[in-house]
Amino acid sequence: MPYTYCVTFRVANQTVGGRSYDERRQSIVEAVRTDGFGYWEETTSFFLVESNLDTPTFARAAAAGLSPAHDMLVAFDPSDMSSAYFGAVKHPEVLASFFRTAQKLQ
Repeated sequence: MPYTYCVTFRVANQTVGGRSYDERRQSIVEAVRTDGFGYWEETTSFFLVESNLDTPTFARAAAAGLSPAHDMLVAFDPSDMSSAYFGAVKHPEVLASFFRTAQKLQ
């Protein structure tokens, strides 16, 4: 049975490491979308996604194409409130206060 994830992110509107905003955003889409699993992305920076990966592994894959200095991504599983985050999160303690676990990804 797949896990359901809520994914929110901010991709800086600049070229970082030779990759444009569009390329970095598309890297998230390609990392989290799996044929045969649920996927919804009608808003600008929020997805609902199904995956067989655990929370930190899922978030790490989703953030693989992002810049830790300029972008951020937060993924959480609403069924167990586990979360993992990546990048330029200014107030990780506040973010962590909402979740059972909040793992910072390197």
